Amino acid sequence: MIHSTIEKDLDFAKPITQLNAMVITADKHIQAVIKRAFNEATSAQFNAAWATTYNAGMNKLADHHYDICLIDYYLGLQTGIDLLHDADRNGWQISAILLFDTMDQQLFHEAEQAGALDCLVKEQIGPQLLERSIRWATARRHEQVMCAHYADLEQRFLEQAAELTQLKSISEDELTRRQELERHVDESLSRRARQVQTSTEIAQKIAHTPKLDELFRQIVNLVQQQFGYYHAHVYTVEGDYLVMQEGTGNVGQMMKIVNHKIPLSTPKSLIVRAAKTGQPVLIADVTQEPSWLPNSLLPETKAEIAVPIKLGEVVLGVLDVQNDTVGSLDAEDQILLMGLCGQIAVAINNRRLEDRREEAEENQRKLIQELDAFAHTIGYTLRDPVSLIIGYTELLKAQAGLPDNLQEYLNAIARNGLKMSHIIDELQVLTGVRRARIVPKPLSMLRIVAEVQQRLAHLIQEYEAKIVISEYWPTALGHKPWVEEVLAYYLSNAIKYGGQPPRVHIGATAQSDGMVRFWVRDNGPGFTPDEQAQLFTEFAHLSQRRVTEYSLGLSIVKRIVTKLGGQVGVESDVIPGEGSIFTFTLPRA
Repeated sequence: MIHSTIEKDLDFAKPITQLNAMVITADKHIQAVIKRAFNEATSAQFNAAWATTYNAGMNKLADHHYDICLIDYYLGLQTGIDLLHDADRNGWQISAILLFDTMDQQLFHEAEQAGALDCLVKEQIGPQLLERSIRWATARRHEQVMCAHYADLEQRFLEQAAELTQLKSISEDELTRRQELERHVDESLSRRARQVQTSTEIAQKIAHTPKLDELFRQIVNLVQQQFGYYHAHVYTVEGDYLVMQEGTGNVGQMMKIVNHKIPLSTPKSLIVRAAKTGQPVLIADVTQEPSWLPNSLLPETKAEIAVPIKLGEVVLGVLDVQNDTVGSLDAEDQILLMGLCGQIAVAINNRRLEDRREEAEENQRKLIQELDAFAHTIGYTLRDPVSLIIGYTELLKAQAGLPDNLQEYLNAIARNGLKMSHIIDELQVLTGVRRARIVPKPLSMLRIVAEVQQRLAHLIQEYEAKIVISEYWPTALGHKPWVEEVLAYYLSNAIKYGGQPPRVHIGATAQSDGMVRFWVRDNGPGFTPDEQAQLFTEFAHLSQRRVTEYSLGLSIVKRIVTKLGGQVGVESDVIPGEGSIFTFTLPRA
């Protein structure tokens, strides 16, 4: 089967004007009804493919992708539900509507469990009903793809955060290694007062150099100036070459401009020997060394030391020092430069780790921006279509005069449309919380409770809920719009999922730890310990629908309260009528 990527499926801004449909049924009457419905459709043009048997349908589904599939439940010895199970085992993503001869809620439930997006009774199918069902099914598929993509972005964000944590840990380990190496150098050079002082001064300046280019420039200039050498330059190992990064004086600049480098295969080079062996190479008189490779730009060179820059056993580069007097470089200079190269190795590695950390942070920042932009786009792209679905549904309920069973379908469409609208609003709140920078201020909780009651007045009236409000409200610190959202989530859940009728108590308690605990208690059936552990989990795959309906809003509550410096919680003894107590804490003013 040909599958499109999630990103292609998420092109919500593109209007649905043409749909590829697959119809699998041997019922000639229903074939005629569906053809007429496709011809009379006003919202989209349908390109239909037809199959009359189970095997023929499976073969076509294997070769093509269809935007919608109308599948007859009765397909000989096998059923449409069997077909959905086989398609799922093959990894095919099918947007299916199953067609039944009679109303059978048990079969409808089995079809939904198998992945069907809607179920229709054949004798009730008409052009308008079929078109509405197809629009509902495609909208529901878009919603599922949206959630999957959003979860994928969240996972990428978590992976980037884990990588950043790992890089920070590596940096700390290298810092520890550097400190140990500095102590060793100080102890070794304590017998040489001048070298200790000079080496320490150079190391301090190098340690505060933020970028690699500046680090290399500081290294060669400080080494030459502090010890009076004729020339100094530094190389780094880059693949099969030693590349000169910086050198002193005009000669160093000329070599840098031409991108001077030495192949590691060069037979006559002190610098290559130091890099390949990992050991310093000291030549007191270069004229007596057969493996010495002269440089025409440095004609006064008489002595040379090439010291590998090593981190552990890994050679990162070579510091090369040259002098213009025979015998002017000795073991004392070698010890000095070896200690200095150890510090240089750590500095180079730290700079590279810092560059990687900055790159990871930039990638994380871009990913967060992408995530926020995605949620923002989803909100503005889907809000109007969802509003239209809800509006047209209410219009049909009021004016179409449909039978009771069809009215129930319209009620289901309206309920799910409202649920989609709430999800969109919650995604927008989630994006706003992540990006906002706020300063907590003292809250007037009685005023916030009153505004939330007014905001949920229609819900309170619909469910005939009774709200009991405490008289004691200690002052806490927070951000009024966010705290209002938290309380609205808690109160609406208590009304919708509490007892019948709902009885809700709202109050606050000052704690000894300097926090204020706010609570909302309902009279519903309560939650098991396993359910309680999952309630505030973002995008959890929860087995019970009652718990699932809580999850997105409560994950936003947790994010808000955590950002305000508090914690969320739930208490329940799973006793019918005793309900649950949902809590959140904020710092006391």
